[in-house]
Amino acid sequence: MSSSSTAKAVAPRQPVAPWPLALPPQDGNLRALAEAKGVGRFFSVWAKLATTNLAEVKPEAGEAGWTVFTISDEAWLDVVPQGPVDPLELDPVLQRLVVATQLVLGHLDLTVPSTTKTVGGRTLVLKIRPDGQLVANDVPVKIVTGEGKNQLCVLEKLLFIRPEDVEIGVERARGTST
Repeated sequence: MSSSSTAKAVAPRQPVAPWPLALPPQDGNLRALAEAKGVGRFFSVWAKLATTNLAEVKPEAGEAGWTVFTISDEAWLDVVPQGPVDPLELDPVLQRLVVATQLVLGHLDLTVPSTTKTVGGRTLVLKIRPDGQLVANDVPVKIVTGEGKNQLCVLEKLLFIRPEDVEIGVERARGTST
């Protein structure tokens, strides 16, 4: 194989329903709290997505509260390659995937095992380990914080987003992919 050949990224096979993605309004207090704890990246992506035609902010969607399952800003640095373009800032399709797989509508009781769906239809299985550790799809939750009906759960690793999804997002952000 020649050193000049590179693997061609393929389009992600992520579900796209519902369309556009119905989002609740952000909670400014929880966003400020998240940013103070080093978990603001998700909220930045959410804000960018809300300005596109891939999502629609619906105040009634947040009436019962919401819960975010994401990773720290530092962990995002391991997921998104550093370079001249940032797909989390520039690629609405990746933004939609991030928000669709990390946001759950409704206030969740995080003290009991349960199964729920993200706004993009992904299943989250929440369990409490014998040592009291909350896990989401067997990934430990490092931080749980909240503001009113809204909650933030910081995971040890990212769920549902594959490296090739990020690679394709980088290509779209560069303008080299559709």
